[in-house]
Amino acid sequence: MKTCECGALNPDDANFCASCGKPLAAVATPSPVATPVESDTALTERSRQRQKRALRIVAIFVVGILVVAGGLTYVLRNVHIEINTNSLVTVRLPLKVCATSVGDASEVPVGLPSTIHVKMPKDDSGTLAFYSDNEGIIGVLAPIGWNCTAAIGADGSSSLHVSPAGQATLASGALSAGSTAETISAQQTSACVGCRVSLACPLFTISSNDSSSELNQPCSLTRPTSETTTSINEHVVEFTDPPGIHGDADPSGGAYPAMGVMTYYGDRASQGSWTETCLLPPTDRPTCKVIIGNFESRYKTF
Repeated sequence: MKTCECGALNPDDANFCASCGKPLAAVATPSPVATPVESDTALTERSRQRQKRALRIVAIFVVGILVVAGGLTYVLRNVHIEINTNSLVTVRLPLKVCATSVGDASEVPVGLPSTIHVKMPKDDSGTLAFYSDNEGIIGVLAPIGWNCTAAIGADGSSSLHVSPAGQATLASGALSAGSTAETISAQQTSACVGCRVSLACPLFTISSNDSSSELNQPCSLTRPTSETTTSINEHVVEFTDPPGIHGDADPSGGAYPAMGVMTYYGDRASQGSWTETCLLPPTDRPTCKVIIGNFESRYKTF
């Protein structure tokens, strides 16, 4: 119903008030409520906000990766340093050519350099030198400043002895009990079958067998029961003779343990059996290990 100014009620479809004759106001038809529609600006702003959040998440992720990578790099760098510290390095050592007696007059000295590159632990590089005969057949590491002599036989075998200045050169064989003599000695048998079989048969089963087949006799030497051995492979053996025990280390039997290494190949084409002995005070056992290790790496496949 419509109500006019005079308060009279009129039907909804009336245009004029029946009481006062004045026009009646039209009833406003309610318009449907429009659904709000976002503007392009609002949509763009919301999209930007989403992009910013995504970029922030990516940035945090990348920073996390960089932090982890940085930590790993630091750790790996330290591991690398540790490995390099404990591994062998190549150093240049002085090379001393020893006075050499030669059994074959046709042999002549070769021109050897004054220094040589050697792989060894870095900490030992300032205490050792390299010693060789005048033909470069056999060489050893030994404490720097020591004296040395060498011999080359007419059959091609050779030996080398290095000892402290002022100490007489030690002869091969057993030392007197309690002797505090020191030496680094080495020898090789060349192609002499009897020589290499006789030298190596106490330590190598294949050499002992070759003694029977090649020389028609059993091994003439017996390894002391107190001598300790470590088989590197079937052709290389490291050994140690305790103080007072004369064994395969040459010389041995004195006051100090004698450490050694020996090689043996049954092949007639090989260059014989090679062996080295390191005779130093027990406190210098690490040095002996370096000396023996270098000899082994040089001659284990000869």
